[in-house]
Amino acid sequence: MKEHLKILIIEDVEEDVELVRRELIKEKFSFTLYRVDEKEEYLNGLVDIKPNVILSDHSLPQFNSVEALEISQRIGLNVPFILVTGTVSEEFAVTCLKNGADNYVLKGNLSRLPSAIINALQQKAAEKNRKLAERTLHKQNKS
Repeated sequence: MKEHLKILIIEDVEEDVELVRRELIKEKFSFTLYRVDEKEEYLNGLVDIKPNVILSDHSLPQFNSVEALEISQRIGLNVPFILVTGTVSEEFAVTCLKNGADNYVLKGNLSRLPSAIINALQQKAAEKNRKLAERTLHKQNKS
């Protein structure tokens, strides 16, 4: 991955942040991780950091991934949102994907994280290009 990524990670356990960091370094990602674990920090991070990717643990003491995803959608942030969590039911993971999360990775299998990030970034770029092409075509058809 050549682009330097700004990754906002919603995580309350510093050791888990380090596991994510090591996995991305191992895959030669260029990135900066910004850790938040409270809703207010998350809101500020979205504005101040302008992340390329959001990684979110599901359960934090006063905040969770469902709220975080809803906030990013409500403000129209079009960046990959990947759930990175411990054991969750398959049903919950599917529900998150249906609600707009781009992927989920279990903490016990972080080797999937780099490819999940790359795929989500590629999908967002393709979606952006498709929407741009649609707007261009729509303008041409109006003329």
